[in-house]
Amino acid sequence: MCQTVPTHLDQYFQLACDTTIEGLRKGTGGPFGATLVRNGEVICAVGNTVLEQTDISGHAEMVAVRQGCKKLDTLDLSDCVMYATCEPCPMCVAVMMWAGIKTCYYASSHRDAAAHGFSDQHLRDYLDGSDKSAFDMIHVTQGREDCQAIWDEFTRLSAKP
Repeated sequence: MCQTVPTHLDQYFQLACDTTIEGLRKGTGGPFGATLVRNGEVICAVGNTVLEQTDISGHAEMVAVRQGCKKLDTLDLSDCVMYATCEPCPMCVAVMMWAGIKTCYYASSHRDAAAHGFSDQHLRDYLDGSDKSAFDMIHVTQGREDCQAIWDEFTRLSAKP
């Protein structure tokens, strides 16, 4: 969905942009940033930390969710809104959905990112089923009683008063 963001929300994008440019200049992150907001209060404004942390999952939205959960001491960010400088990749969409975030405004598209050498099209193609050659998912159905024991233990521990 494409829409114009009301100008009073410009500050959230600007915070993400400022943090991102700072990270680019320091060499700690790539050209992606995000601001997490709850009820008009900025929870965090972050840039990508992939380079700084040597962590491929250090995408800005992922970092914002991690910081937001920690700062708010909850795994439920359903009352938060994300403002991302670029369209989130499938991993970041997934983590936002796991956290309960229902709205993410973004500026640049994944095609803009691809034009600058940051393509996630292989992920999108895999997830939509159009190209399963990029990754093998193998369901092991026999002889994994040890894995079933984890569920049994979880059920046992969850049943305690």
